[in-house]
Amino acid sequence: MFHWLTVSTTRKISSLSFVLLSFLFVVIIYSNYQTQKIYGEMQEVAEIDIPLSEVIADIEILQLKQHLLMEKIRLQGEAFFTNDRVRQESVKGFDAFSQRLSSQLDKSISILHSGMTLGSIRINVADHQALIQQIKALHSHRIGFEVLFADFVGKGEAHYAVSWDELEKQDDLLDAEAEKLLVNIEQLTMKVAATVEKQERDFMIVNAMLGMSAFAIGGYLTLYTILSFRRKVGSLRGQIESLHRSMSPDAHDESFRYHGKDELDELEKDLKILMARFSLEKDNRDEVETQLIELATRDKLTGAFNRHKWDEQIKAELALANRGHHFSLILLDVDHFKKINDSYGHDVGDNVLKLLVTTLRKRLRETDVLCRVGGEEFAILLKDTRLADAATLAEQLRKSIATLKIDHIPHFTISSGVTDYQDFDDQYKIVKRADMLLYEAKGAGRNCVVSG
Repeated sequence: MFHWLTVSTTRKISSLSFVLLSFLFVVIIYSNYQTQKIYGEMQEVAEIDIPLSEVIADIEILQLKQHLLMEKIRLQGEAFFTNDRVRQESVKGFDAFSQRLSSQLDKSISILHSGMTLGSIRINVADHQALIQQIKALHSHRIGFEVLFADFVGKGEAHYAVSWDELEKQDDLLDAEAEKLLVNIEQLTMKVAATVEKQERDFMIVNAMLGMSAFAIGGYLTLYTILSFRRKVGSLRGQIESLHRSMSPDAHDESFRYHGKDELDELEKDLKILMARFSLEKDNRDEVETQLIELATRDKLTGAFNRHKWDEQIKAELALANRGHHFSLILLDVDHFKKINDSYGHDVGDNVLKLLVTTLRKRLRETDVLCRVGGEEFAILLKDTRLADAATLAEQLRKSIATLKIDHIPHFTISSGVTDYQDFDDQYKIVKRADMLLYEAKGAGRNCVVSG
């Protein structure tokens, strides 16, 4: 019995046609039902889920690109309005982002409308209609962001602070709506309905005919079922092959076709190969996303974390400090850095900053956070560190820099202000306190550390 259950579908139908002619119609219905079910599911995947997943992947990439554009403007500050090249590049980038997002949203709506009209699939129409409304809402947020950005550029630097706050709020709203849409799409499932009443009546007619002429037409029905089954499985495999070629347009061979012991075995192997390729595509996309995130949080020149990452880390540490943790802060900059640039050129000044970051990193722990917060100004966040230890480390860093002797790099020194978390501190207070200590270090002749 169990051996019979594991043989190919073709052999099952053949044996039932000769041994159980009285149940031939039941076997045919079961085989066709299973075939139609597989065919319907694959048609749904091929025509709706996969194109929609590709659209969503593009939207996620567009979100990351938008974040990079916003970060670029944030770093420029009011200087954004005085740099025509940067401003034009940003405007062009946001226009491309808006047009691409609009195109992807229109494409997703078209996919959903097309899916709801497929005659061979019973789709949960209410969920898809709700999803279309969400996409239209995201369209509205996109248009609102586009209008605010145009207003931000038009007002100029005189209204920078207010316009930028409004633009950031709209950007956050656009992100939130996009994230909500992605979650709802991931949760959306489609169901195939039961056989309709007309199909049942047709099968009953066939059943009556088979009952009267089972011996006469048994062989014909068996052959017809086998050919029909192979045709449908062949159609599925053809769709799978099309998907393979869509992912590898230059592929002209049959290397992804598996030849197994029967049709279902071949279909199963083809599906496994297809899913493996999907997994690889997803891994590649995740790697690209990770690289984009790294670019968005690193200073391009020195490799230290940038101002955006600094704001994120200091807020997180303050939240932990309010629950009993402790941390210290070192604020430092290069002494007479302008003079170095004026005397040796900006290329040498850039090399000084790179050397500074490299030297600092050798002395810091993996848990310490080094950020570039200004031109030649850097901040070091020391987790679980008291003031005395932080001051000692700052002095060691100062000595390391002061004793450097590198060819083609002028001698330079640093000054540091060191403080630690105190009760009721917020980001402004602790940074302001460190900045004042740094100012004292400058006033004391530079190349020194002042803590407090």
